[in-house]
Amino acid sequence: MRQILLADYDRVMYDALAQVLQDTYQVTPLPPTDGFKEYLINNKIELVILTVSEENTDGFVIFEQIKDIPEMLGKPIVFLAEQSNTWIEEQILLIGAQDYINLPCTAAMLLRKLENCLDLYHLRNNKEYVEKYQDAIAFSFAELVDCRDETTGGHLKNSTRYFHVLLEEALEKGYYKDILRPEEVGDLLRSATLHDIGKIGINDDVLRKTSPLDYHEYEYMKTHTTLGKEAFEKIIRETGGTRWLYLAKDIAYCHHEHWDGSGYPNGLKGEEIPIYARIMAIADVYDALTSSRSYKDAYPHQRAMEIILGGKGSMFDPELVELFEAANDRFEEVLLQRYGNSN
Repeated sequence: MRQILLADYDRVMYDALAQVLQDTYQVTPLPPTDGFKEYLINNKIELVILTVSEENTDGFVIFEQIKDIPEMLGKPIVFLAEQSNTWIEEQILLIGAQDYINLPCTAAMLLRKLENCLDLYHLRNNKEYVEKYQDAIAFSFAELVDCRDETTGGHLKNSTRYFHVLLEEALEKGYYKDILRPEEVGDLLRSATLHDIGKIGINDDVLRKTSPLDYHEYEYMKTHTTLGKEAFEKIIRETGGTRWLYLAKDIAYCHHEHWDGSGYPNGLKGEEIPIYARIMAIADVYDALTSSRSYKDAYPHQRAMEIILGGKGSMFDPELVELFEAANDRFEEVLLQRYGNSN
C-alpha cells in the first residue's frame, strides 16, 4: 500500500482526511519538526499532503523543508486549502507544488487527484517508458525532416550512426571524460538524430533545390540552426526540459560551428563549441561527403577521410579528428553496410 504523509495540525481535519484515505493509502502523520527529515529519508513516503489557509501558512514552511531532501526530489506534494484564495493559489504555483485542491470536495475527487499525481510521478520516473516515449518522438521528427528534405536521402539516420561511432571511440579512449558520460549515450543519440530539425522551417524552393545554393539561398539555409534552437527552447519552456532536450538544442544550434571560429551561426571557437556539436560536425560532414546529390557524386571513404583530416584544427576539433582517423575503418564499415542495405 502506498504511503502518504499527511501534515495537518488541525486534529479534526486530519481525522476526516485520514478516514477518506486509509482504505487506499497508508496514512502517516507529520513527525515532530526536529525528526521529520530523518523520517522522510528512512521511510518510503510517495506523496505529501499539506494544508494551508489564510490563518495558518505552516504548510509553505514545511514544503520548503521537504523539497530540499534528496530522497523526496520529484515526489508529489499536494496542497489542500479550506477556502478558495487567489493569494494562496499564486503562492502554491510559484513554489512549484504538484497540485492544489480546494476543500470541501468529494472523497472520490480527492482520491482521483492524488492517484493522478502518483501515476504521473511514476511515469516520469519509469526510465524505460520515458526513453521509449522520447525515442518515438525523436525518430518521428527525424523522419519528418527527411520527408521534407528529399535531397539528402536518410542523412539524419546515417549521420547519427557516424556520430555513435565517434562517440564510442571518445568514450573508449577516455577523451573528454570530464564531459562525456557513458550513461548519456542514449540521450546523445536521440539528440543527434534531431540536429537538422530546423530544416522543417526552411522553404521548399531552397530546401529541395537540386542544384548548388546561391549566396542568398545559402545564408537563408543557415537559419536552420537557429530555428532548431528556438524549437527546442519552446519545448523546454513548456515542459521544464530534460537533459536530452538541452543536448538536442546545443547540437542543433552549434553543429555548423568550426574549431577556428569560421562557422555559423555565432562564430564560436574551440571549446566554446559544445563537445557534442563538435562530434556531430565530423559525422555530418562525413555523411555529406559520402552521399550522392543531384549536383555531385558521392566521395569514396578514402577521399572523405582525407578531407576531414585536412580540416583538423580549422574546421574540426583536432583531438576528435585524431579519433576519427583511429576509427576510420568503423566509419567505412557503416558506410558499406549502408550501401549494402540500399541494394
